[in-house]
Amino acid sequence: MSAVSTVSASRRTPTISGLQVARETLRDGLSVDGPVIRAVRDSDIVRFSFAGRTQFVLKHPDYVDHVLHGAVDRYRKSVEYEVLRTVVGLSLFTDEGESWRRHRMMLNPVLAKRHLEILFPLMLSPVEQFMRSFDDGTDRIELTMTQAMTELTLDVVGSALFGRGMADLAKRIGPTVTSGLRAAERAIRMILLFNLPWWMTRAWGSFVYHAPVLPPPLSRVQGIMRTVDEMVWQVIRERQATMRSDGDRGEDVEDLLGLLLSVRDERGEPMPLRRVRDEATTFMLAGHETTANALSWMWYLLALNQDARERMLHEVDTVLEGHVPTAGDLPALRWTAACFQEAMRVLPPVWMIPRLAIADDEIDGHPIPRGSTILIPIHAIHHDPRWWPDPEVFDPERFLPENARGHHRSAYLPFGGGRRVCIGKSFALMEATLITAMMSQRFVFELVPGHPVVPEATLTLRPRHGLRMIARRRPVAECEGAA
Repeated sequence: MSAVSTVSASRRTPTISGLQVARETLRDGLSVDGPVIRAVRDSDIVRFSFAGRTQFVLKHPDYVDHVLHGAVDRYRKSVEYEVLRTVVGLSLFTDEGESWRRHRMMLNPVLAKRHLEILFPLMLSPVEQFMRSFDDGTDRIELTMTQAMTELTLDVVGSALFGRGMADLAKRIGPTVTSGLRAAERAIRMILLFNLPWWMTRAWGSFVYHAPVLPPPLSRVQGIMRTVDEMVWQVIRERQATMRSDGDRGEDVEDLLGLLLSVRDERGEPMPLRRVRDEATTFMLAGHETTANALSWMWYLLALNQDARERMLHEVDTVLEGHVPTAGDLPALRWTAACFQEAMRVLPPVWMIPRLAIADDEIDGHPIPRGSTILIPIHAIHHDPRWWPDPEVFDPERFLPENARGHHRSAYLPFGGGRRVCIGKSFALMEATLITAMMSQRFVFELVPGHPVVPEATLTLRPRHGLRMIARRRPVAECEGAA
């Protein structure tokens, strides 16, 4: 696990201790303030090795731009994504090369603005149900915000994906989805330590799914994989049967699953059902976890920054005037959206992007050998004062439309970057603005005194001990008529 440098080019890459990184990975996983991140505070590129794996950490946006934009064909997603592929299958999240490009072109129109507006009522309904179930009529309600946001975003994604009639699917599958993500985190930690090749990781996933008998805890992992698979397939087959009996509705679809089933390629061929299943599963699993954590961090940061919160409450009251939001209201909620975007800068749910070099490359004089892993530390970049003045200050002004264009495109990466930027970005921003506005019509959220709030860096960045908060009812004069 040595970190002896072999760089012999015009520039020598700084190195850090691979043994120290390995100890931290085994104990806690890579963290936002561990040795890898501390090393790039004084250097924009560092190198370390362990388990026969050479890794580079890039912190300068120009270097990141090279990987995500300029030399994108020399890099692919790293072996860690093979673990997720065993659960979600071959989707835009896990696919590569020409297959990825073809399906991305097919799916881009699915989340275009006109379709998001069609989906808006499906997104709205679970939020209204959440507010009814959450509001017990008292003026002070204690809640674990992380749990509440996880359940709510899963309901919203489930409704948008499968329609109102399948709202209970998200509730039934919720604990299984959460367990699956935690199991994937543990598996990824082992991959980081033992440097398993991609084919072995993929074979392991296939074995776990198909094996007739497995001991614990593998039997639990198998149960999670099969439960998710069976539930999604059941919905797809039922929808197929409905579409056959009603006739292909083409563009006249009401939810994301209908859109996925109606997609056609340049030859007029639909996506294979297996691919529909994989895309739907990915959207459900990946689409709720990151948004839930981002919303949780936003409520936390607003509780610490009351001036920003008061400005948001005033905007919500002024724009909505107590009525239920419509899709047409959201563009006017500029400060509300900016609060969410700034929260993703301060505490980004996706805090690290890994890539694998599939060809020899060079970044600013530093050789990048084929087979090296590139780590892009989003959290560190988001807190670099060169790109973000006063980076520790929560300042939504940065993301008002007139200011947002001044950012380096690779200095803000909550949804990734380059041509592989998250296809669900617009959906997530619409969902988050809707949820924030509706919850703020009735309540102000404050922290439970003394509750520890510590970021935990796993697949996503989330509060290690959850996030306990107090919802205080707003005076009727402030939100009269709110739904």
